[in-house]
Amino acid sequence: MVTMRGRSSARLVLSAWLGSWLWVSTLLLGGCGPGVGGTGTGDTIDGLNAFGASAVSVCASDLAAVLACASATGGGGGGGAAAPVPGTAPVYLADTIDGQRVAVSVQGNAIEVNAPCARVQFRGQWGLIAGQAARFYGTTGQDASTTATTPASLQAVVRGNGLELTLTDTQGRVLLGPVLVTVRPAPAAPGACG
Repeated sequence: MVTMRGRSSARLVLSAWLGSWLWVSTLLLGGCGPGVGGTGTGDTIDGLNAFGASAVSVCASDLAAVLACASATGGGGGGGAAAPVPGTAPVYLADTIDGQRVAVSVQGNAIEVNAPCARVQFRGQWGLIAGQAARFYGTTGQDASTTATTPASLQAVVRGNGLELTLTDTQGRVLLGPVLVTVRPAPAAPGACG
């Protein structure tokens, strides 16, 4: 036989459990959609806007020599043509140390950098600010499990058959790099940190 007090306790426990479940669900689902990689457009657009940069084609820059652009014409100073702009077919790069510390993918005019040992993830789009060299403008967070992101820019310079990458925040502080990455036939899978 269940007493009135027993029912109240059961309701209280159920209510607390449901409240916790709803709170966790809101956190998990809040990470979906634009701005957190849900559509692949939110982070990069916010990064361009945060810096006041304009979208340009990465294939009109010096990087075209390393990427898979339809016509690798290369640009003088890393600038580019005005949007709308075609970009590169998917290209995968990884660090030259062991290929397991920094994984990079470039597609269209966007880049994703994953450096779990440095606790850095970056998503950005190739852009240009008048009077400056073009670079990737986007957002960065500590790792894939965080939705907190801040504006950052990624300078990419051709070095031999690869790219030298340096990630900086809005104050110019270096967050990652310089690190040399080279083209790989498939996406790199960052390994254990050592």
